[in-house]
Order: sequence, then structure tokens, then C-alpha cells
Amino acid sequence: MTRVTIKQLCKGLVLLVVIALTLPGAVPETHTFSAGLTTLWDAPQGPGRSDDASRWLTRLRDSVALPRAGCEKLELPDLSLTKPARAFQIKVEREQFGARSPIVYLQEPIAEFFIVVATDVNGCPWLSISGRGLPFAHRDIVSPFPYAHLPALPEGAVVTAIVQDYKAIRPWIMLADETSFVRDNTVLWIGMGAYSGILLMMIVVALGFDAYAGSRVALAYAFYCFALQIWLVQNFGIGSAFVPCWPGPQYFPFLQAISVAGVVLGIGFAVLEFLQLRGRVRLAIGGFVVLSALCFLSSAWHAAGYRAGAAVLFVLAVATIVLLARGVFRRSASIRLFTLGLGATMIGGGVQAFSVIGSGVEVSRLAAFAFPIGSLFQAAFWLAALIIRLRGEHRDLHELEGQQAAIIWAMPDLILVFDRQGICLDYKQPCATRFFVTGSELLGKNVSAVLPTETASAIQRGIEKVLQESNLQSVFVELPVDGNIHHYEARIAPNGANKVLVVVRDITLQKHNEERIRRLAYFDTLTGLPNRQSFLERLDRELLRARRTNRRMALLFLDLDGFKHINDTLGHSAGDCLLQTVAERLQEKLRAGAFIARPALDESGLHFARLGGDEFTVVLPDVDTAEAACAVAQRIQALLRRPALIGEQEITVTSSIGIALFPADGDDAATLLKHADTAMYYAKEQGRDNWQLYERTLTTRTTARLALEGDLRKGLERGEFRLFYQPQVRATDGTVIGIEALIRWQHPQQGLVSPALFIPVAEETGLIVPIGEWVLNAACSQVRQWQQSGVSVPRVAVNVSARQLGAAGFLDTVAAIIVATGIAADRLELELTESILMEPDAKRITGLYRLRAMGVHFSIDDFGTGYSSLSYIKRFPIGTLKIDQSFIRGLPQNADDAGITTAIIAMARSLDLDVIAEGVETREQLDFLQRAQCPKLQGYLFSRPLPPDEIEDLLRRGRIDLPAKNAGE
Repeated sequence: MTRVTIKQLCKGLVLLVVIALTLPGAVPETHTFSAGLTTLWDAPQGPGRSDDASRWLTRLRDSVALPRAGCEKLELPDLSLTKPARAFQIKVEREQFGARSPIVYLQEPIAEFFIVVATDVNGCPWLSISGRGLPFAHRDIVSPFPYAHLPALPEGAVVTAIVQDYKAIRPWIMLADETSFVRDNTVLWIGMGAYSGILLMMIVVALGFDAYAGSRVALAYAFYCFALQIWLVQNFGIGSAFVPCWPGPQYFPFLQAISVAGVVLGIGFAVLEFLQLRGRVRLAIGGFVVLSALCFLSSAWHAAGYRAGAAVLFVLAVATIVLLARGVFRRSASIRLFTLGLGATMIGGGVQAFSVIGSGVEVSRLAAFAFPIGSLFQAAFWLAALIIRLRGEHRDLHELEGQQAAIIWAMPDLILVFDRQGICLDYKQPCATRFFVTGSELLGKNVSAVLPTETASAIQRGIEKVLQESNLQSVFVELPVDGNIHHYEARIAPNGANKVLVVVRDITLQKHNEERIRRLAYFDTLTGLPNRQSFLERLDRELLRARRTNRRMALLFLDLDGFKHINDTLGHSAGDCLLQTVAERLQEKLRAGAFIARPALDESGLHFARLGGDEFTVVLPDVDTAEAACAVAQRIQALLRRPALIGEQEITVTSSIGIALFPADGDDAATLLKHADTAMYYAKEQGRDNWQLYERTLTTRTTARLALEGDLRKGLERGEFRLFYQPQVRATDGTVIGIEALIRWQHPQQGLVSPALFIPVAEETGLIVPIGEWVLNAACSQVRQWQQSGVSVPRVAVNVSARQLGAAGFLDTVAAIIVATGIAADRLELELTESILMEPDAKRITGLYRLRAMGVHFSIDDFGTGYSSLSYIKRFPIGTLKIDQSFIRGLPQNADDAGITTAIIAMARSLDLDVIAEGVETREQLDFLQRAQCPKLQGYLFSRPLPPDEIEDLLRRGRIDLPAKNAGE
């Protein structure tokens, strides 16, 4: 079939299906399509409209349940008030059916309830109910469609039909005489039986293809056909009508949801496997398929799921048709046939989905069969596509085998076949490669007759071992070729019962590379300096020499200041360039003997190394005094302060250096390195761009810090932390508008420990993450406890550090705590530091907006002390700025503080942000902030941080009396 023919078939198929499904078409004379249906009322769309549902159900009951003389009393079934329903009126013309009583039916096999109400010729009310909500045994005529056999009606009678269904209500109501109705249903059952047989045949064929070729495509198609078979049996009631053990009507929603979801997954599985989609297209189509299937599956519990799944499926159908129209998949004949069948399925599914999501829009009743019709076209096209594809794969396999044979002959290896006695039976030798022996020299001879005794013995032992153990063996030999020593690897593998295959490869270049790698193992690839391993070995040798000669030496531990910031802002390539520049300066500019007494690669002097990251070490082997070592450290810092041009950016870098002396500060390499590292960290604590000699007190400080870290871990486990709360008040009248949760540590020996002492350690060690989680959980639990006891808590603010926010799963933890404690999300405010704004991670910002959508508020703590800009603030869902207390402390006397504070308040007002001034302690500060129209205040002037029981009393009062103005004001 040519490309043009396939294109014409595709266009013809689309045109045929669209015309058939969007136009009413011709209808047999014995059937009347209710094109002129009159809608009486709509039932409620959910629980929120139950009053409306009561009204129309009451009206229906009044019309059929009132006792009338000579008439049988009817009772309306107890129908759900929450399911959507619509009522229609149908006029029955007597001349159309004569004396025969017509049948009114709904050409919708999955409708739950079809209720027909009429008044017979005797003026008595009459009612009939059918649908999937009732057992099939209630139907006198076995039909997939709900129906009612009308009684004798007066001339021009009007019948009321009510359709109730949670999925969709489509007004495909028909009138027919009983003979035609029975005949058409018989034909329909036969057709569906044939359809089901075809599907079973296709499943068997597809499984056969899978068993023959191991094709995932065939397996995917079999899965789709199986899912379609289940859907057919469930959707048209074949199981309910003909399978005795089929679940009853109470399980109908669940079975329908599973069957539809299975068909959607089957389509998606086949599309992804056959079209071999990659990248974003695969993710997009796969995502829509899974989403649609989940929506349909959820319809078993939530009525809206069916419409949502149909809507997603309709979008998927449109998107797929667009892709087909653009020719995305026209890569081969099998792909074109597959997409042609897929187009038929998508058109049918799309039309049927549109009839679901477009309830009330006039759609042909043939849309009820749109999907099965499309699937029938699809089955034929997909079968042809499978056959063409498997034939192509079979052809490709033969080509691959030929290519593999060609590759073997193109390999630069000597391939030999030996028997158990070591006699060469066959060989293959590349012409361009020289070996220690040729295949022709070995052919028909024993290996010991041609090769040196030691080499022949090694190969013979390898042959015997392979034949005994059937495992691959490798023999390495060195032999002279053209005057040079070459290295060879002989890989011996079993090749039958008494034969082996020997592949000989020249690995001389590989050996040279391994030697080069061993050398690189001792040098840093980025800077060319000795690495940690080389440094430690060299340091041990220098210490041994110093002990023998009774001489002193010094070790300098150097760390670049702010290197991480350079990496984060300018990129890792800029950081690498900076490290290379530092290494070059230290090697080229420093006085010979100060750092590197001889060239770096000279075996007699190797004293400068990069340990990793931005850490460097310098060994000074002949330093007699601490002053000399300090002088070297000062020269290093002066050298590194010179601006460096990295790309187009000029960078000035500083360093912190720790100095340890031998033997005063350590007698071995590990101790000396640890003490130099300790001194370096102390130098950073002193302001960076600094050097520091090691002192024993530094170890004491380090030990105390480690002890504090250990106590912190134990304190978290033992529950030693407490929360205090400081109120936030409205500036105009003192109304409490929120509280801030502040952590305190009740140490068993040291008493109440200030956060200023343990929070920095928690930040450095990462303990801030579990501690912060505890604070958040404890604060939310306390708020919930207050609310249960009748105490109103406007809002509780909890501090969150940058490390907390960057921890994996933190935002999910916040959401989980809100749900677990049961507080309203809008009662929680997270106080972020300005440093968070400097790292606008897209994933993090998305998570913050997700929490904001839940109701969580966000504020910037200590605003004004960092480097945040308006553009950063706009990216985050910030609602409040907290002016740092360092600006409030100088009010109103300090003009700079006053100007900054006023500017922040004005800026926040223009950005529609709230403002809280922290650290308000005097009446003068309060007066200034009130004049500046700062809306909210916090500080010791109003209340110190209080334990829960004391803050509870304040919350019950709801306000704090503002201090009186000073006399004379």
C-alpha cells in the first residue's frame, strides 16, 4: 500500500465516522427518535441542591401516588436525591402504532435508572422503572437498553420519562413496537457476540505473536483487547444478562469504573509501546492516560469522576488527532497503519466522551456505539501493523546477525580455536595488527611447539581450567615484538564439549594508561597539585625526617572565604577557574623554599597540596619559629587578595589559615592536621581573612562545641525543649493579633540556655531540621489545644531557617503537621530569613505557593539586614515584613534608623504588604511607630515571651493596655 493510499484511507475514515456520529441519520419507520423532547426539569447536581430534588420528587409522587377510585396505588422507588437527573415529555401518536402498545426505551446501556410515568386510557396513573440499578431479571425482553412497555394510552397521550445517572444524561429516548424492538435486540446481541468473538481471537493472535517474538507491542495489544472485552461485557450488560455469577446491580458503579479505566490504560499502553514515544511527548500522553484512568476509577466513589475522566479523554483524543494530522508518527508503514487505527479509536472515544461532557448538546444517538465502532476499525489496522512490524523486526534480526559476524571479523584481535590437547584447530587474524605469533604458524600445531615454554604452559593451564569449570579465564603474558615488550591478554572461553575459544588482544596501550592513572591518583586533576593521599604520605615522610634530624616544621591549613557563594552565583566553572588561579599563584610567586622547595613533581620536595574543595595545605619543613610560619601565612593572604579575572568577572578572594607546629602542636600527621584545621575554623570565627596559631584552648572550645552538639541531640530525644510565646499587637489599640513561638532549651545542668548559643550549632550540624520540625509540631498542637478549650488564637508565627526550607520533604512535613494537628492553615505563619530570598529555587517557590494556597502565611524576619530586593520579594508569597529590632533600637534619636524604618513601612504599604516592628521597648519608640503608621508591633514594651499557661490568660483578654504617654506629651 502506498503512502497516498493510506492518506486517502485516513481522510475517508475520519469523514465517514464524523458524518455517521454527528448527524441523526435515517431511522426505521417502527422507531421514533425523540428529537422533540421537552425538558421538564433538572435534578440536583450534588448534595447542595437537595431542596430542589425534594420538590421534583414530591411532584412526581403526588402525580402517581394519590389514591384514585378504581386505580391501583403506585409507589415511587426511593431514589437518591444527590444524583443528577432530567425529566422529559414524549407525545405518543396513536396512528403511528395503531392498537399496539409501543415500547419506550433509552438507547443508553449504562443508565442507572429510567423511570416512565403515564396515564392510561382509564385515567389511572402508571409507572415503570428500569436501568442498571436493577437486576436484569426485571426485564421481560432481554435488552441492553432500559425500557418500559407502555399501557393502552388515550389519543395524544404525553409520557414523562425521567433519566437519573451520575455519569451522564443523554436524551436518546426512542419509541418502537414490540416486534421491532425484540428483533433489533436479537440482532444487537448477535452482533455483540460476534464482536466479542473477534476480540477473543485477536487476544489469542497477539499472545501468539508475543510467545513467538517476545514482542512488548503484541503484549500491549493483547492487554488492550482484553480490557476492551471486559468493557464490552460490562458496558452492554452481557455479563448481567447471560452470566449467572455476574455481580449484582449494587456493584455496577465499581465494575463500570474498572472496565472504563482498563480500556483507557490499554490504549495508553499500546500507544506508548507501539509508537515508541520518547521525551516530553511520551510523558504528556502517558500522563493524560493515567489521569483519565484515575478519574474513571474514582467514579466508583465520586460521581464527578466519570465526567472528569471523559473530559480528559476528550482532550487526549483531540491532541492525538492533531499529532496525527501534523504527521508526527509517519515514520514507517506499520506506524502509519497503527496511527490510522488509533485515529479511529480516538475519534470514536472522543465523540462518546463529548456526549458525556456535553450533556444537553444535541448529539446523534449513534454516539452510544461510537467507541465500539472505532475500536472495530482499530482492531483490523492494528493487526496489519503488528504483522508488518514483526516482519520488519525479523528482517532486522537477520541483518543484525550479519553485522555481528562482520564485527567479529573487523575486531583487531587474534581469535584461535584449541582442542583439549592445546592443538590449534582454526583461527582468525586481522591483517593490520602484529602479534607475537600468526594464526598460520599455530594452525594444526600444539601451543608448546610455537610459543615460549612459560607462555605455552600458562595458556595450556588456562585451557584445562576452562574445560573443567566452564568459566571464562584470562591469561596475561609479556612477549617481545619488533624489539619492544608488548602486553597481551588471552581470554579463554568454552566452545563446545572439548574445544575452547581464545581471544588474544594487545593491551600494551591499556597498561600504559593504567600506569598513567596510578600517577594521576596522587595528583589533583583540576589544579595539578598533589592530592590528599599524596599529601598525607609526604607529610609522614617529612615528620619522620624531622624526628631524625631533630628539626621543627609547620603545617598551614588554608580555606578560601566565601567560595561556596562564588560557586552558587557564578557557577562551578568559575569556581574551578578560581581554584586553578590560586594554585598557579602559590606555585609561581612564592619564594622558593617557603612553600615548594623544589618543583612540585620533584621526588625530593612535595610540600603543597589541595585536600579537596577549597582547602589547601602547605608543609613548611624547615621553619624554626612560629613567627616565620605566620609570616608565610601573611604572604599567602596578601597574594590571594589581588583581584583575579575569572571570565569577564573580577573577583577578590580572601583566605583563613590555621597554623600548627611540630612537635609542639602534634607529633603525628593526623594530630597536626586536626589542630591546623581547628585553628583555621577559629580564624574564620574571628572575621575571616585572618590567620591563627593553634592553642590548646581551641581544642577546649572545639570539645565544648562537640559536647553542646551531643547535648542538643540528647535534648531533642529527651524532650528538653520548651516553647515560649510573645504577643504581637495592633499599634492603635493593643489588640493581640498573633503570637510568635520562641524556642528555649531547659538544659538539665545549665538551666535555661539561650537560643543564641545553641541555634548556630544546630544550623551547622543540621540538627535545626528535626528541632524545627519539633517546634512547628509543638506550636500547632498548642494552638489546637487552646482552640479546643475555647481560646481564640489569631495566628502563631514559627521561624524557619534556610537549611530547614532546603531540607528534602520539609514543605510536605509542614502540610502533614497541619493535617495531623487539625488546625486551620491560615492560623500558621512561617517566618523566613532574607537569605532564603537570595536563592530563588523554582521547586522551593512552587512548594511555598502550594502551602500558601492551603492558607499558610509567610513573612520575612529581620527585614532590612540582608540583601533582598523587590524582585526577590515578588517571587515569593510574602505577606508580612518584620522590621529588624536593630533599626527599632535607635528610634527615634538615630536619624538613619528612623529613615530606614519609615522607608520600609512606606514600601510595604505600596506593595500591599503587612509590617511588624520587632523589639519595641520604650514609649518613645511606640510613639514614633504610631506616627509612621506601622500597623503591628512586638517587643518587651508589651510583653516578654511567656510560657503557654501565661500567654493563655493574655489571649483570653484579647488585648494589652498600651503604656501611657510621657508627661507633657
